[in-house]
Amino acid sequence: MSPNKYLVWFKEVGKEDVALVGGKGANLGEMSQMEIPVPPGFIVTARAYYHFLDENNLRPKIRKALENLDVTDPINLERASNNVKKIILHAKVPKKLASEIMG
Repeated sequence: MSPNKYLVWFKEVGKEDVALVGGKGANLGEMSQMEIPVPPGFIVTARAYYHFLDENNLRPKIRKALENLDVTDPINLERASNNVKKIILHAKVPKKLASEIMG
């Protein structure tokens, strides 16, 4: 599987593609290849995620939101998680990525 793709179909991936599509994506690919009834679908790859982060310059913003994070404090963890979520939700999906996903 090409690591340069933003989107892959279940039938295109397997357990060797965990770094590209994550564990759940790889498992769906394995099941599809074994002809287990899985609804047709696709996976947005890790490359797409990193492209999204970079096009929106989110990595420094996320790093800043996680600065001085006390991972032993659940309230602090929740606050940081909510901040990172807001950062991501307010970013725009790059046109190239959106058009590939929309087909």
